[in-house]
Amino acid sequence: MTSKLSYTVKPGGLSAGDHERIHELAARGWKSSRIAREIEKHPGTVQWFMYRNGLKAPEYGRTKSSFRNGREVKPFTPEEDAFITALRLQDYGPTKIAEMSTKRFGHPRSNHTVACRLVMLAAREDA
Repeated sequence: MTSKLSYTVKPGGLSAGDHERIHELAARGWKSSRIAREIEKHPGTVQWFMYRNGLKAPEYGRTKSSFRNGREVKPFTPEEDAFITALRLQDYGPTKIAEMSTKRFGHPRSNHTVACRLVMLAAREDA
């Protein structure tokens, strides 16, 4: 699944200048997609930077599963987020959390997915 962007993306990662610009624009209330267009970087790159730096927190809205690379992807729910956060606070690692979440919620989660979600959740104000 590829999507065509309506603007040219500069190759390479984010520079120190990009980091500063993202912080500046996020402080103004700009969303990751708008920032990405402004600095000509891929929206996913900008969004992940924002998660990693506490500039953006995950939102709930999508409730239906989607398919990616032939696999069903279920969105995280507030209940599952609370569950994985509680387990992490008990010093469980992503592999064990993924195993326990899969068992409890009935859909597979990988240790990578859980690790990424925990980074995203760390950006919440109530964290």
